[in-house]
This record gives sequence, structure tokens and C-alpha cells, in this order.
Amino acid sequence: MKNIILAILIIFGYNLSAQNVLTLEQAKTTTLANNFGIKIAKNNVVIAQNQTDISVNGYLPTVSANAGLNGNFGGSTQTFGNGNEASTANAFTWGGNATVQANYTIFDKGRDLTLEQLKESLSLSNLQLKQTIEQNLLQVYNGYFQVAQLSENVNALLEAINISGERLRRAQYQLDFGQGSGLDVLNAQVDIQRDSVNLLNTKMNLENAKRNLNVSMGRNTNEDFQVEIDTAIDESLNLESLIEQSKNANIGLQVNRKNLAVNEMNLQIIDAEKRPTVFAGASYAFSYSDNPTGAFIDKSNSRGLAANVGVNWTIYDGSRGIRKQNAVINLTNQKLQIDQLQQQLEGDIMNAWANYQNALFVLQVEENAVETNRENFARTEEQVKIGRLTSIEFRQAQLNLLNAQTSINNAKFDTKLREIQLLQLVGRLID
Repeated sequence: MKNIILAILIIFGYNLSAQNVLTLEQAKTTTLANNFGIKIAKNNVVIAQNQTDISVNGYLPTVSANAGLNGNFGGSTQTFGNGNEASTANAFTWGGNATVQANYTIFDKGRDLTLEQLKESLSLSNLQLKQTIEQNLLQVYNGYFQVAQLSENVNALLEAINISGERLRRAQYQLDFGQGSGLDVLNAQVDIQRDSVNLLNTKMNLENAKRNLNVSMGRNTNEDFQVEIDTAIDESLNLESLIEQSKNANIGLQVNRKNLAVNEMNLQIIDAEKRPTVFAGASYAFSYSDNPTGAFIDKSNSRGLAANVGVNWTIYDGSRGIRKQNAVINLTNQKLQIDQLQQQLEGDIMNAWANYQNALFVLQVEENAVETNRENFARTEEQVKIGRLTSIEFRQAQLNLLNAQTSINNAKFDTKLREIQLLQLVGRLID
């Protein structure tokens, strides 16, 4: 018996050491700061923000400069109308030029609308960030309550092992004083070993759940912790109110509506192609050439400032009508998808509400079952002590209590997860 108890303490003794307590709020804060998916989504928002800057949308002038040198080795012959002739042979000619030019688009309706569309896309990116946060928090909350559930199950199994250990001690004591049988001792040893295996498996699942939660939060996978066992139920939830709130607060609906607004501007951008684009430009140029002796012109240079204003107007584009028709069809499909999503959302909320109400009922039943089995176990234990019941009947009462404790643990956290699912559908999970 001592060897068995010692083995259990060696395996599970480190549970008694102090561990950091991770609250649900701390898990949320850590996730917002460290989760890789959220970091990527935040970077995408920065990119979308940069895209709305006027410097990348043609609102600032462009200035360019170029310069070059050229050379020529050869000869030339020139005959004039008066009969004179100028010729050079094996001569070297060189020259150079430089130009600075500025261009600016004065008016472009398509440019203005594109900038407005990019601003709508920025709003869409912010909603997508919120959606990413919601999805990751939902995963973290599920992982958090799974750890809490397994922790409670470990506690229940530790209690069962303590009871089994006391039963084994009592059976051994009775055997030593000739009041029991070796069979009772063997049965007690078998049961405590079985409880130990169950505890070992549950503890392994708990450690895996902790590592998975650490990954979801974006922190060191081997960091150990305990969680707060808080399964308080929000009694203010109301089905009609939840459905009404979801119409405006559900993040999936918000993303689809904003995406519709972004694509609606495609029609305006296509129509803007009918308008002219007005542009202006200015340049300063300099050129120089040095000709060989005997050439008609010995040296020359030119310099000057030039300016221009122009209009670009596409009078007819055969593809414009087809592109506009496709854009209208695409918008129609998006509106239908939003209607479909809203209908599906209402159905999902009603199903989640039904599951939540059923979980609440099961929780109440399991609470009553635990009390009944706890009372039954206490009475059975008393009857065993005075020899009126066998150790097999005691074991059955113990298993009934253990199963009831496990069932209520499952029911508590299942109810909480159902509640979280409701909040996510409504759009209140982040809040």
C-alpha cells in the first residue's frame, strides 16, 4: 500500500506547488498582445491605412530629372546652295543634355472615388481585425474552460484516490487483525490502481490543454498555470433581445455589409471614366554640343522652360457597359448573401439558445444528482464501517459519486461554453 501511495505522490506531487493563477481577463489581454493571427491582422490594417495616403493616390506632383552625354567619331560633308562645301574627317563630336520635369493631375474624378473606396476598405480592414480578435478569443475561452474542466476532474479523481487509499488502509488493517480477507485487500489495490490510471490520463489531457491554450494566447507553450474556476451564468440573457442585437452587432454581418459598401463604389468609379482628366506639366531643359574644327557650327547650347496643360477624355469604351453590368450583378449577389447570412444567423442563435437552455436544465439535474450521490456515499461509508455492507457495494457508491462529480463538471463548463457561443453570435464576445 505504501508503495502505491508513494508512486501517486511522485507522479502528482508537483500539483501541490504554487502556480501562477491565470484569470480569464488576463488570458484575453495576453491574447490581444501576443496572438500571431491578431498581429498579422493589425499589420494589414496598417497597410490599408497607408493605402489611403494622398501620396500614393496621385494627389501630389511627380518630379523627374535626367541627364546624359553623347559622343561621335567620324566625318561629314555639307554642300551649300552657293557651291561652298564644308567637310570634316576623323573628327570627334560630343554633347550633353539635362532635363527636369514636373507633372500634376489637376482633376481626376476616378482618383477621388478610388481614394474614398480605399477609406472604406480601411474600415473593412478594421472590422476584419475585430473578426480575427473574436475568433481567437473564442478559441482561447474554449481552451480556458477546457483547462478549468479538466482541473476539476483531476480534483475529483484525487479525492477518489484518497477515498480508495483509506479503503485500502482499512482493508489491510482488518486483515492484520483477522477481521477481513485478502480478497478485500486485493480489490482495494486493483481499484486504487485503476483510479491512478484514470488520474494519469486526465492529468495528461490537462497538460495538453494547457499547452494548447498557451499556443492560442501566443506565449511559451511550457508555461504552467492554474485557472480560476468561475462558471457564473449570465441570467440577463433574453432570446428576443439577442436576435435584435445580432442584426447590427454580429461581426460577420458587419464585414459583409462593409464589403458591399466598398464594391458599390465600383459603379461610381466606372461612371467616372466618362469624365475628362485634366493634367499639367512643366520642364526645364539644357543641351550642349561641341563640334570639331571645320564644322558649320563650332559649338552650340540651348536652354529653356516649357509648360503644358492637357485634357485626356475617353469618349467611347465598349467594355464599360459590360463591366458596369457585371458590377451590378455582383452587388445583387452580395445583397442576397447578406440576407442569407442574416437568416442563417437568426437560426443559429435560436439553436444556440435551445442548447443553452438544455445545458442549464442538465446542470440543475446534475447538481441534484451530486447531492444525492454524496449523501448516498456518506451513508454507505457508515454502513461499511459497521460491517453491514461489503467493499464492493462501497466501491459502487464511490464510482457513482465520482461519475456524478465528473458529470456536473462537464455540465458546468458545457453551459458556460454555450453561453460564450451565444455572445459570439450576437457580437458581444469581445465586449
